[in-house]
Amino acid sequence: MKDSINTMSDLKVRIKELEALEARQVAGLKLQVHDTIEGMRPANLLKSAFNDMVGSKSLKQNAITASVGIGAGMLIKKIIMHKSKSLLGKMAGYGLQFLTTKLISKKLPALKQKIANL
Repeated sequence: MKDSINTMSDLKVRIKELEALEARQVAGLKLQVHDTIEGMRPANLLKSAFNDMVGSKSLKQNAITASVGIGAGMLIKKIIMHKSKSLLGKMAGYGLQFLTTKLISKKLPALKQKIANL
């Protein structure tokens, strides 16, 4: 690239260079627009959001903690309440399940931390 243009042939060469530069930039912009449009499709947005969620370590830990809590609550209800037929027994079983689930979900991260520190 020259700093000064002195002759008509220098001007024509510079014009050709600028036209080639413009063509490369337009092609790059077209590719960028195509990529942006593809990224904005609903299916691709959902896929991207799902991949972000699945890749999140804290989400995995929260899901595991919740699953363990729910499973423990259901197990305690089955063990203690057996097959209660009365409405009061069923209500007590659900209450026990809820409390157990809540307690396990709260205490499990601290328990895992204590086990990891041993």
